[in-house]
Amino acid sequence: MKPRLLGLIIAFSLALFSSCDEDDNAVDNLRIVGEWQIAAIHNSSPSGPTMGPGDGEVISIIFRRNGEFAGSTSANSFSGSYTASDSQLIIEQMITTEAGDTPYGQAFYSSLSEAMDSTTNFSVFSLNFEDNNTLMLEFLGFKFLNLQKP
Repeated sequence: MKPRLLGLIIAFSLALFSSCDEDDNAVDNLRIVGEWQIAAIHNSSPSGPTMGPGDGEVISIIFRRNGEFAGSTSANSFSGSYTASDSQLIIEQMITTEAGDTPYGQAFYSSLSEAMDSTTNFSVFSLNFEDNNTLMLEFLGFKFLNLQKP
């Protein structure tokens, strides 16, 4: 009887742990998960211009459920870790290649730097979904990145 009980405990434990994916619940706001493209960048004065991508230029980013992201500009690739709640996106860590980039790619990286909290060195954005395919990442009150599903 004891070997059978031990076998059941082992089988139950294996089933329990194999059903737990490392992705589960790593991100509170699952609406952000998936591929996005930067459709517009506004990182100048409140009345300043909003930049859009040049012809054929794409900045894409994929947010994974496990709290990791990866993406690319026209000249560089990047990856890192993030957390997302109902109201905030926090880029906790990011690494990138360092090739010279287009003005649009430079504006993207500048936005991440400008959104950086000096205490934590995390880039902190207000998170606003306009609909299921459009996401606004706002920082410093009037600056934003507009992301759209491809």
